[in-house]
Amino acid sequence: MSGHPKNERREVPEAESPVPAPVVGKSVAPKKGAASAPRSRTLSKLGGIAKLVFGALIVIGCSLLVAWGAQRYMTHSPRFAVSEISVSGNVRLTNEAVAVLGGVEHGANVFSIDLEAVRRKIEEDPWVSSATVTRKLPGSVIIAVEEYEARALVALDGKLFLAASGGEVFKEATPEDPMDLPVITGITNKDVATDRSWVKKSVSSALDLLEELESQAFAKRYPVQELHLERDGTMEVLLGQNGIALHLGAPPYRGKLEQAERVFSELSQRKTEPSIVFLDNEASPERVVIRMR
Repeated sequence: MSGHPKNERREVPEAESPVPAPVVGKSVAPKKGAASAPRSRTLSKLGGIAKLVFGALIVIGCSLLVAWGAQRYMTHSPRFAVSEISVSGNVRLTNEAVAVLGGVEHGANVFSIDLEAVRRKIEEDPWVSSATVTRKLPGSVIIAVEEYEARALVALDGKLFLAASGGEVFKEATPEDPMDLPVITGITNKDVATDRSWVKKSVSSALDLLEELESQAFAKRYPVQELHLERDGTMEVLLGQNGIALHLGAPPYRGKLEQAERVFSELSQRKTEPSIVFLDNEASPERVVIRMR
């Protein structure tokens, strides 16, 4: 009979597992070229940065070289040697004296001159109130000075000092300085040491009064010799060679000086002159007392 014999066993093949079994102890090799691509890109970036840095260094080096060359040309070329020193505003000091004070010389390189240092040196002279210093290429140095104008002498404990408008006492008087100036008295060294602001204000007030006095006709006949300051702000003026005293009291002085003008005009017609004129009656400003010689 044909067919399978009874009780015959048949081998059935096992079904293939859908998930492959892990392989222990074996490594998987990367695909060829997988790691070389990022490394190549990194090297390419580094190379680009290096080129930029190198290029920048070349540019900086060239710039420094050009700057060094330009500086050397400016500081060594005869074109920039000082050929002109222009000085203006000076009255007492000569042009040469101002240049010497600042240490400016012909032939020096114009760029080597420290303009601020020159200004400070010039302002060290007591006659110089202020100075400005500039350069003009190719070879000019321009100096503008402002000098003090002496308006009066200030007597301080046996010494005489020069005073300028604004009340600035700027130097001790020497034989070379103008001495035919009115003298301001009543200030002490103690005042200068303890209250400089009062000293400057008082000297300025005295100079303002001096200006008003010099506008009066009687001051031309009797020039102002002395202005005496009191601590309370009152003033006394001495006029002419004989020392006619005007007791002016406290400011304002314009009205008092107009009264003094009338007094001197009337006395001139009488061919006489006073010894003292009292114009300090604050209660009755219109009242004038005259003491004859």
